Order: sequence, then C-alpha cells, then structure tokens
Amino acid sequence: MDYQGEQEMELEALQAILMDDLIEYEGNLPSGWIAAGKTYKVIIAPDEEDGADSGDYPLKAELLFAHTPKYPEEPPSLKLRSVTGLSDTDLAEATAALNEQVQANLGMAMIYTLIGVAKEWLQGRVNSGPVVDPEVERRKVEDAAERKRAEARAHGTPVTVANFAAWKIRYDAEVAAIKAKAAEALRDDDKARRLSGKAWFMRQAAEGAAEDDEAGALSEDDEEDFDAEEVVAAGIDEEDEEDEDDIDYEDDDDEGMLDEL
Repeated sequence: MDYQGEQEMELEALQAILMDDLIEYEGNLPSGWIAAGKTYKVIIAPDEEDGADSGDYPLKAELLFAHTPKYPEEPPSLKLRSVTGLSDTDLAEATAALNEQVQANLGMAMIYTLIGVAKEWLQGRVNSGPVVDPEVERRKVEDAAERKRAEARAHGTPVTVANFAAWKIRYDAEVAAIKAKAAEALRDDDKARRLSGKAWFMRQAAEGAAEDDEAGALSEDDEEDFDAEEVVAAGIDEEDEEDEDDIDYEDDDDEGMLDEL
C-alpha cells in the first residue's frame, strides 16, 4: 500500500470539507507522539442546529491527530483535550469511544469518521442535561471557603465551654513542655559544672602549683630590686666622698695663700 499517497488524499478531502476548521498544530506535542507528517487539530463543539447552543452548554474540546508511518493500516496518533467544561472523566470516556472506532476502521481512512464520533459523544453529553464547567465550580468552592475564613477573622471564634476546654488542654500541654525543656537544660548545665572528687583535687593541685610559681617569680624580682638599690647607693656614697675631697683641697689652697700674705 502507498501509505503516503493514502494520507495525502485524506488530507485533501479533510481540507475541502472542514476548510478553516482544520488547523495545523504548532504547539507542544504529547509525550510519545508519533507523526509521519504534520499534526493537525479540529475544534469539537455541539451543533447549534440540533437545538443545543454552545453558549448555553460550555462544552468544547480539541482533537489532535497525525498520520503514523503505516496509517491507515495502523492507528493514527490521537489526543482529545478539553477546551471548556470537560472533566478528566469526560475525556477518558470520549477517548474510549474514539479508540473503539479506530479498531473498527483499520485499513480505511478514518479521521473524518473519528471527528464525527467525537462530536456525537459531545452532543450526547450536552443533551444529558445542563453542564457545569469544573473550573468554574472549583473557583466557586474556593471563593466560598475564602469568604468563610474572612468572616471568621472579622468576628473571631465564639468562646464556648467546649472550645475553651480544648484550648486549655493545648495551653497546659505547651506550658508543661516548655517547663520540662527548661528543667532538662538546667540539669545538663549543673552536670557540666559539677566536678568529681578526683577532678576537684587535680584542679586544686594545679592552682597551688601556679601560686608557688608566682611567689617564686616575685622573690627573684625582689632580690634583683634589692641588688640594684645597693649598687645605686654605693655609687652615691663614692660620689659624695669625691666631692668632699675636692672641697678639702680647695680649703688647703686658701690657707696657703693667706700665710704667704
């Protein structure tokens, strides 16, 4: 079979039938996507002429498809995604219907048939009753929860016997935990500061040795100071004796001069 020729003929037919509704897809492709050529997408929406207004029923999907190398003897690559209003459960149900038709149409061009199956499934979903957009519902739930929290913050929590008793239990437990932690820290501190008998004796011995060394150092300093003072005193005495000798010599000279006169 000329796979490429079959695929090109089908694309020409789809372009003629769908025209602008057949769009070449250039976005991110699903994981494991296989394509022998380009990937296309078609928007699937309810038919208004069948009595359903797509504006009243916000259900819309997009069908991605691509030919695989051996299509139509092997399945094409398909992916149905929600545009508005479809949940994951809805998509799983619709995808199962598409896969069933794929197996029934192997060997034949089937893309237009699959588009019709997707639209038929969507139309049946619309006809089953009013459709609620899951995203809209999620936002409503979140908004309601936020309003409730805002009211609680504005008015506070009413005090009752039950919630006060619950608060008292939590408070007492927290206080007890704090006290226990503080007592444990104090015990650890006392244990760290408490010395055994041997450790106390060794510390006293070390302090006594240090005091003896300090006393010995002071004695040596005193001896050095004493020796220095004696040397200085001796020097002063020698200078005084020399001065006295000089004075006596001058007096003798003066007496000799008077005798001569």
